[in-house]
Amino acid sequence: MRKVAVPVLSAVALLALGGCAETSSWFGGGSEQASRPMSEQSLQTASRIEPQAMLGKSVVAYDGQKVGQVEDVLFNRSNRPSQLVVSTGGIMGIGGHNVALDIDNVRYNQQQDALVATQLTKDQFANLPEFQYGGNMVSLNRQKTPH
Repeated sequence: MRKVAVPVLSAVALLALGGCAETSSWFGGGSEQASRPMSEQSLQTASRIEPQAMLGKSVVAYDGQKVGQVEDVLFNRSNRPSQLVVSTGGIMGIGGHNVALDIDNVRYNQQQDALVATQLTKDQFANLPEFQYGGNMVSLNRQKTPH
């Protein structure tokens, strides 16, 4: 009897510990929410938003954590938005840098009024290379045109 009781009790204890992470959401604990991926149902295609309206919008990673703010929208040769330039890191604009996100990997979350980088977590976002403007880019914010 004792040989059966120890493994069964161990299994019950492990299951109970695994369920503890979920209990905070049952009782209103919001701190776990930020680490969960967003529901695809709450996201809309970003191309439905006017490019001018994207400027200044918050950007959150797929894990729900805020990673930056849209600084600029870049256009392709068909004059359609192709990339978002996002200011990330730093404090009050100091020490941060800009990164570029492909518009196809960005969705709009109407509930949060934020854009979601659907392929990146906050840690992955922090490791993106710094964006540099090139001479042939068409930019909404900088009003650049191809040379």
